[in-house]
Amino acid sequence: MFRLPLAMVSLSCLFQSLVASNCTLRVDSLQAKANFSTDMYVGQWYGIKWFTNRYVAPEQIYRDFTQELSRRQDGNLTMTYHGRDPVNSQECIQFYSTVYLTDTPGKFRLDFQDHGNFVDYWVVKTDYTNYSVVYECSKLNDDNTCKKIITWVFSRHQTLPESLMAEVDHVIENLCLNETQFYTTTYSKSCSDSTIAESVLG
Repeated sequence: MFRLPLAMVSLSCLFQSLVASNCTLRVDSLQAKANFSTDMYVGQWYGIKWFTNRYVAPEQIYRDFTQELSRRQDGNLTMTYHGRDPVNSQECIQFYSTVYLTDTPGKFRLDFQDHGNFVDYWVVKTDYTNYSVVYECSKLNDDNTCKKIITWVFSRHQTLPESLMAEVDHVIENLCLNETQFYTTTYSKSCSDSTIAESVLG
């Protein structure tokens, strides 16, 4: 009795793989969220799932991971990261990055940990109150496709309803990515300030 659902899942995975492999996304054609509002977007976002086209060691999979955006006096943003320490799971790590506004709302330039390592940080889809899909590109190929990609699915909560996840997966498909290749972020307990490790990254 379980063979039919399993077959349907397998066909769905195969279809997504075929769509992604026959799809090419050039970064200059990528649009940010229309009429994007930074003021509505700031605040805390929980990582739900994410994709990268680089190898990720099992111990580097994000757990209890959040990004929080806040306004700076100069109008740009500070991004505060919290996540479970991969070395000591009883503690959390915290670090910061600066997010610079550009002439295109929703298309930011992120200086990762303020070390001069700039990446494109583009909000391609959000409803501000439930979910967000972010496309990061740190290096381009000669044909203007992205060589180093990270794509995030965020939520204002630790989970995302299936109805919204279906909408998110459609966005992922339009980014020429395979939803089945995303890593899922798990949550056991919140990484509050009281659990931050003394050796904070930054």
